Amino acid sequence: MHFIVRPIAVLAMLIVSITTAAAQDSNNNILLADLNLNIEDMHTELLLADNGTTSASSRSVAPNIPDSAFEKPVITANQTHMYLGLASMGFGALAGMTAPDGYDPDLLNSVHYKAAKAAWQLGAAAIGTGLWTHWDDFHLEDGLFDRDNLHVLLGTLGVVGYYLAVKSAVDDYNSVGYPTTDHASAGIFGGAAMITAIALTW
Repeated sequence: MHFIVRPIAVLAMLIVSITTAAAQDSNNNILLADLNLNIEDMHTELLLADNGTTSASSRSVAPNIPDSAFEKPVITANQTHMYLGLASMGFGALAGMTAPDGYDPDLLNSVHYKAAKAAWQLGAAAIGTGLWTHWDDFHLEDGLFDRDNLHVLLGTLGVVGYYLAVKSAVDDYNSVGYPTTDHASAGIFGGAAMITAIALTW
């Protein structure tokens, strides 16, 4: 009887040992597979970070951008150019409406003179901001009658007209003591050119 029980017991022990070893080996393989997957994930995240690409986990976090980044400026360079041009035209019109009927011994203190001077100075500022803002819109190869080219040309002529009117009046005042009416034609030409320049792009 003993010669049968002993081999059976040894065989059972062998089977248990083999099963346990196989189970342990299977567990080790699962652990190694987990470890391998974790290493691959870490490798992928490192590659994404190296390439400047965000992973899915980092993409889920919203960046902290202040609201001021989305606020529009109160006034843009283009608006500044537009308002300066309109102000120049407005003061030119005021100068025309306040022109004295005859001799004015106090020309340099008159509304007419101050409005005319403001007209050409604001116009010069409009030209400067226009060149700064719209330099890429001006192309001579597009021809003289291109709308943008005409706007630049007429706006500049308008300011030159305003300036020549003021200069002529002051020269007359300094030489003979009062301005002649010769400067009026330059002022009228400047006003017409300025109005047309603004109307072209309105």
